[in-house]
Amino acid sequence: MPDITLNKLTDVKCRKAGQGRHSDGGGLYLNVKPTGAKNWLFVYRWGDKRPSIGFGGYPAVGLADARKYAAQCRDWLNETPRKDPKKAWKTLSAPEAPQETFGPFALKHIEAIKGDFRNAKHVAQWRSTLETYAAPLWQMPLDEIGVEDVLSCLEPIWGSKNETARRVRGRIEAVLESARVRGLRNDPNPASWNGQLKHVLGKKRPAAKHFAALEYASMPEFWKSLSEKQSMGSLALRFLILTAARSGEVRLATWNEMDLEKGVWTIPADRMKASREHIVPLSRAAMAILKHLDQARTGDIVFPGARRGTSLSDMTLTKALRDMKAVNGKGEPITVHGFRSTFSDWARNETHFPRELIEESLAHSLGKVEAAYRRGAAIERRRELMEAWQKHLQEGRGAEA
Repeated sequence: MPDITLNKLTDVKCRKAGQGRHSDGGGLYLNVKPTGAKNWLFVYRWGDKRPSIGFGGYPAVGLADARKYAAQCRDWLNETPRKDPKKAWKTLSAPEAPQETFGPFALKHIEAIKGDFRNAKHVAQWRSTLETYAAPLWQMPLDEIGVEDVLSCLEPIWGSKNETARRVRGRIEAVLESARVRGLRNDPNPASWNGQLKHVLGKKRPAAKHFAALEYASMPEFWKSLSEKQSMGSLALRFLILTAARSGEVRLATWNEMDLEKGVWTIPADRMKASREHIVPLSRAAMAILKHLDQARTGDIVFPGARRGTSLSDMTLTKALRDMKAVNGKGEPITVHGFRSTFSDWARNETHFPRELIEESLAHSLGKVEAAYRRGAAIERRRELMEAWQKHLQEGRGAEA
């Protein structure tokens, strides 16, 4: 039954009201937050939803004014055709401050939580994805954003860029939840998955990304052709293959990460996907590349770009590979990242090294046994693995390891 009793509150009750919602009747509530802050809400039914409108804080907006605004909203609901009070309210001059919009608040939220990110790149990704894909929300008042508004951002990319769309959804949800905590929203979060969007968008998951790889039996012939090239991109690609490292780990490598006496490369945690330091034992061929570059080094970067002080771009390694026109047995042009898969297949199928040792060589997480495979003895065992890999590349051998 709707509450039709009006004028339940008095100024004395308003001043003494404790945490919670206190009904004045007819959909008008005095909302008292845990902090003690008080504001007026008008709650009504619109279809199968229960939206609310904020009339401003108490006592800045007094009881009499709040009742007047609530009466106006009830009048809109009783008109033929009915008017949605939330939309009609925009045209009504009210004493509350202008509502903050999504865009500026999102930027404030990112600034507030940037300490939680691993690096500046992730901060930039948060901002760029919201600016690009949440653009329809950018100028909308926070308390007016509904499910349909969020869907207008997500539906165009849910099928074609599902992984990106899921990240955008989570970031919109975080921004709107922050707004709710700060008292700038009252309705349920329209970007939440379980409570809202799962029933509309479905459970489509992104397909696993495929990185075309060369079969390890074809690596000696490929290696011979690659070794004839002496461009910086080709040298970096050879070093990447020898170390089974990722593109970014190689391209951004610096000389202070290299210990040429001990033959190890220590990649700091902030440059690793798993956010932990990774030690790479270097084979003789990898060391030869470093010593060659050391003779002509001009700065801190091991594989410098064309401009002084810059590193190679990701496309430089890709171009070096494309120039060779190499394809795998399926006719697919091979990828830079695919060499990690090639190394893994070779090590598992053609050597007797333990699976954990192979996984640690690829900087994969090993859980509880991880520490054991990062100690000195295990590092030397991994060096044996990398020497066997070098032997396979150069001679098509190494299975006897």
